[in-house]
Amino acid sequence: MKIKKVIPYFLLLVLIILNITGCSRNNFPKKEDKYTKTQKIAISALSDTFSMCKIKKFDLLKYKNYNNWHLFLFYMTTDNSPQYLLCMVENNKALWYTSAGNPAMSMGFGVNRVKYKGKTIYFCNLNTSTWIPSTGARKPTNYTKMVFEFEDGKKFIEDVKGDKGYIVIVDGYKKLKDLILYNAKGEIVNRYEDIGYDCYECKVVGFKSK
Repeated sequence: MKIKKVIPYFLLLVLIILNITGCSRNNFPKKEDKYTKTQKIAISALSDTFSMCKIKKFDLLKYKNYNNWHLFLFYMTTDNSPQYLLCMVENNKALWYTSAGNPAMSMGFGVNRVKYKGKTIYFCNLNTSTWIPSTGARKPTNYTKMVFEFEDGKKFIEDVKGDKGYIVIVDGYKKLKDLILYNAKGEIVNRYEDIGYDCYECKVVGFKSK
Protein backbone atom coordinates (compact mmCIF):
# COMPACT_ATOMS: atom_id res chain seq x y z
CA MET A 1 0.00 0.00 0.00
CA LYS A 2 2.85 2.36 0.87
CA ILE A 3 4.44 1.77 -2.54
CA LYS A 4 1.18 2.63 -4.34
CA LYS A 5 0.95 5.90 -2.38
CA VAL A 6 4.55 6.82 -3.23
CA ILE A 7 4.24 6.20 -7.02
CA PRO A 8 2.07 9.29 -7.82
CA TYR A 9 4.52 11.55 -5.94
CA PHE A 10 7.45 9.95 -7.72
CA LEU A 11 5.82 10.50 -11.13
CA LEU A 12 5.07 14.10 -10.22
CA LEU A 13 8.72 14.64 -9.28
CA VAL A 14 9.84 13.18 -12.62
CA LEU A 15 7.51 15.51 -14.52
CA ILE A 16 8.85 18.53 -12.62
CA ILE A 17 12.45 17.56 -13.41
CA LEU A 18 11.65 17.06 -17.09
CA ASN A 19 9.87 20.41 -17.24
CA ILE A 20 12.81 22.24 -15.64
CA THR A 21 15.25 20.50 -17.99
CA GLY A 22 13.13 21.48 -21.01
CA CYS A 23 13.01 25.11 -19.91
CA SER A 24 16.75 25.28 -19.40
CA ARG A 25 17.34 23.83 -22.87
CA ASN A 26 15.15 26.51 -24.41
CA ASN A 27 17.43 29.13 -22.85
CA PHE A 28 20.50 27.71 -24.54
CA PRO A 29 21.72 29.92 -27.45
CA LYS A 30 20.66 28.49 -30.78
CA LYS A 31 23.31 27.77 -33.37
CA GLU A 32 23.28 30.42 -36.09
CA ASP A 33 22.13 28.93 -39.38
CA LYS A 34 24.37 29.09 -42.44
CA TYR A 35 22.08 31.43 -44.35
CA THR A 36 22.01 34.09 -41.62
CA LYS A 37 25.74 33.84 -41.04
CA THR A 38 26.69 34.16 -44.71
CA GLN A 39 24.25 37.04 -45.22
CA LYS A 40 25.96 38.96 -42.42
CA ILE A 41 29.34 38.28 -44.04
CA ALA A 42 28.08 39.59 -47.39
CA ILE A 43 26.58 42.76 -45.89
CA SER A 44 29.70 43.41 -43.80
CA ALA A 45 31.97 43.15 -46.84
CA LEU A 46 29.74 45.37 -48.97
CA SER A 47 29.44 47.93 -46.15
CA ASP A 48 33.23 48.16 -45.97
CA THR A 49 33.46 48.50 -49.75
CA PHE A 50 30.93 51.33 -49.82
CA SER A 51 32.23 52.97 -46.66
CA MET A 52 32.21 56.37 -48.39
CA CYS A 53 28.41 56.30 -48.34
CA LYS A 54 27.01 57.62 -45.06
CA ILE A 55 23.68 55.82 -45.45
CA LYS A 56 23.60 52.17 -46.50
CA LYS A 57 20.64 49.82 -46.46
CA PHE A 58 20.63 46.37 -48.02
CA ASP A 59 17.31 44.79 -48.99
CA LEU A 60 17.64 41.13 -49.91
CA LEU A 61 15.84 40.33 -53.17
CA LYS A 62 17.02 36.76 -53.72
CA TYR A 63 19.25 34.14 -52.10
CA LYS A 64 20.69 31.10 -53.86
CA ASN A 65 22.68 28.25 -52.30
CA TYR A 66 24.71 26.33 -54.88
CA ASN A 67 27.09 23.71 -53.44
CA ASN A 68 29.47 25.84 -51.33
CA TRP A 69 28.42 29.07 -53.00
CA HIS A 70 26.07 31.45 -51.22
CA LEU A 71 24.77 34.13 -53.58
CA PHE A 72 22.87 37.22 -52.44
CA LEU A 73 21.11 39.73 -54.68
CA PHE A 74 20.72 43.02 -52.79
CA TYR A 75 19.06 46.31 -53.55
CA MET A 76 21.36 48.83 -51.88
CA THR A 77 20.01 52.28 -51.09
CA THR A 78 22.57 54.95 -50.21
CA ASP A 79 22.82 58.71 -49.83
CA ASN A 80 24.11 58.75 -53.42
CA SER A 81 22.36 56.42 -55.87
CA PRO A 82 20.74 52.98 -55.40
CA GLN A 83 22.38 49.88 -56.88
CA TYR A 84 21.62 46.22 -57.40
CA LEU A 85 24.47 44.06 -56.12
CA LEU A 86 25.17 40.34 -56.48
CA CYS A 87 27.55 39.08 -53.80
CA MET A 88 29.14 35.66 -53.37
CA VAL A 89 30.20 34.08 -50.07
CA GLU A 90 32.17 30.84 -50.01
CA ASN A 91 33.77 29.10 -47.03
CA ASN A 92 32.68 31.96 -44.76
CA LYS A 93 34.48 34.56 -46.90
CA ALA A 94 32.96 37.19 -49.16
CA LEU A 95 34.80 36.62 -52.43
CA TRP A 96 33.33 39.11 -54.88
CA TYR A 97 30.43 41.26 -55.88
CA THR A 98 29.12 42.71 -59.12
CA SER A 99 26.75 45.55 -59.85
CA ALA A 100 23.82 44.93 -62.18
CA GLY A 101 24.29 46.99 -65.31
CA ASN A 102 20.64 47.00 -66.36
CA PRO A 103 18.07 46.70 -63.55
CA ALA A 104 14.51 45.74 -64.42
CA MET A 105 12.45 48.82 -65.16
CA SER A 106 9.48 49.31 -67.50
CA MET A 107 9.34 45.71 -68.79
CA GLY A 108 9.41 44.25 -65.29
CA PHE A 109 12.56 42.13 -65.69
CA GLY A 110 16.12 42.36 -66.96
CA VAL A 111 18.96 40.01 -67.88
CA ASN A 112 22.49 40.37 -66.48
CA ARG A 113 25.17 37.71 -66.33
CA VAL A 114 28.57 37.17 -64.82
CA LYS A 115 31.01 34.35 -65.65
CA TYR A 116 32.80 32.58 -62.82
CA LYS A 117 34.72 29.27 -62.60
CA GLY A 118 33.14 27.67 -65.66
CA LYS A 119 29.62 28.80 -64.74
CA THR A 120 27.34 31.50 -66.06
CA ILE A 121 25.25 33.27 -63.44
CA TYR A 122 22.15 35.12 -64.66
CA PHE A 123 20.48 37.56 -62.29
CA CYS A 124 18.28 40.64 -61.98
CA ASN A 125 15.45 42.10 -59.96
CA LEU A 126 11.82 41.37 -60.87
CA ASN A 127 9.16 44.07 -60.76
CA THR A 128 5.51 43.56 -59.85
CA SER A 129 4.20 45.23 -63.01
CA THR A 130 5.11 45.49 -66.69
CA TRP A 131 4.51 48.11 -69.38
CA ILE A 132 2.31 47.39 -72.41
CA PRO A 133 3.81 49.31 -75.36
CA SER A 134 0.63 49.19 -77.47
CA THR A 135 -1.52 50.95 -74.85
CA GLY A 136 1.02 52.59 -72.59
CA ALA A 137 -0.70 51.02 -69.58
CA ARG A 138 0.79 48.75 -66.92
CA LYS A 139 -0.36 45.32 -65.78
CA PRO A 140 0.68 43.00 -62.92
CA THR A 141 3.43 40.53 -63.77
CA ASN A 142 2.71 37.77 -61.21
CA TYR A 143 5.75 35.87 -62.47
CA THR A 144 5.84 32.22 -61.45
CA LYS A 145 8.20 30.62 -63.98
CA MET A 146 11.16 31.59 -66.16
CA VAL A 147 12.27 29.40 -69.07
CA PHE A 148 15.81 30.03 -70.29
CA GLU A 149 16.55 28.81 -73.82
CA PHE A 150 20.16 28.66 -74.99
CA GLU A 151 21.67 28.55 -78.46
CA ASP A 152 22.92 24.97 -77.89
CA GLY A 153 19.27 23.85 -77.62
CA LYS A 154 19.24 23.32 -73.86
CA LYS A 155 16.62 24.79 -71.54
CA PHE A 156 16.60 25.75 -67.88
CA ILE A 157 13.39 26.33 -65.90
CA GLU A 158 13.38 28.46 -62.75
CA ASP A 159 10.50 28.84 -60.27
CA VAL A 160 10.17 32.53 -59.32
CA LYS A 161 6.72 32.64 -57.74
CA GLY A 162 6.58 35.61 -55.38
CA ASP A 163 10.27 36.42 -55.87
CA LYS A 164 11.68 39.94 -56.06
CA GLY A 165 14.61 38.77 -58.15
CA TYR A 166 16.26 35.71 -59.65
CA ILE A 167 19.67 34.01 -59.65
CA VAL A 168 20.21 31.22 -62.17
CA ILE A 169 23.45 29.23 -62.47
CA VAL A 170 24.20 27.12 -65.55
CA ASP A 171 27.22 25.08 -66.64
CA GLY A 172 29.57 26.63 -69.16
CA TYR A 173 29.48 29.99 -70.87
CA LYS A 174 26.21 29.65 -72.74
CA LYS A 175 24.72 32.30 -74.97
CA LEU A 176 21.10 33.10 -74.25
CA LYS A 177 18.72 32.65 -77.17
CA ASP A 178 15.43 33.41 -75.46
CA LEU A 179 13.89 33.86 -72.03
CA ILE A 180 10.16 33.50 -71.46
CA LEU A 181 8.36 34.53 -68.28
CA TYR A 182 5.00 32.96 -67.35
CA ASN A 183 2.34 33.76 -64.79
CA ALA A 184 0.29 31.32 -62.70
CA LYS A 185 -2.21 30.84 -65.55
CA GLY A 186 0.55 29.65 -67.87
CA GLU A 187 0.33 32.85 -69.91
CA ILE A 188 3.42 34.49 -71.37
CA VAL A 189 3.90 37.83 -69.60
CA ASN A 190 7.27 38.86 -71.06
CA ARG A 191 10.09 37.47 -73.14
CA TYR A 192 13.70 38.32 -73.85
CA GLU A 193 13.04 40.38 -76.98
CA ASP A 194 10.65 42.63 -75.03
CA ILE A 195 13.35 44.36 -72.98
CA GLY A 196 14.99 45.86 -76.06
CA TYR A 197 18.63 45.16 -75.22
CA ASP A 198 21.06 42.27 -75.12
CA CYS A 199 22.19 40.50 -71.96
CA TYR A 200 24.49 42.78 -69.95
CA GLU A 201 27.95 41.37 -69.15
CA CYS A 202 28.92 42.18 -65.57
CA LYS A 203 32.44 42.16 -64.19
CA VAL A 204 33.48 40.51 -60.94
CA VAL A 205 34.83 43.00 -58.41
CA GLY A 206 37.01 41.36 -55.79
CA PHE A 207 37.30 42.27 -52.13
CA LYS A 208 38.63 40.73 -48.95
CA SER A 209 36.29 40.11 -46.06
CA LYS A 210 37.34 40.37 -42.45
